[in-house]
Amino acid sequence: MLPNCKQIAEQVSENIDEPLTGIRWLKMKFHLLMCAYCRRYNEQIQISSDTVATICNETKPNEEVRINVKQSFDEMHCKSKSKGN
Repeated sequence: MLPNCKQIAEQVSENIDEPLTGIRWLKMKFHLLMCAYCRRYNEQIQISSDTVATICNETKPNEEVRINVKQSFDEMHCKSKSKGN
């Protein structure tokens, strides 16, 4: 049985601290393939984690991180505008 969205949200957060392995990883990946909402949440968590890690290192974000954050923000902003939000 595949995990539901709430379980995936918990697993995505866990995966930041310690990568999932085995069947849990496989079930999460399969769910992410099917669910755009969880996929978006996973991307947001990754960006947040990368940003915090960069800030904690007290260095300026490298160009790749800066571009990824800007692109993600722009994509989310455009999607929300197209839905009328």
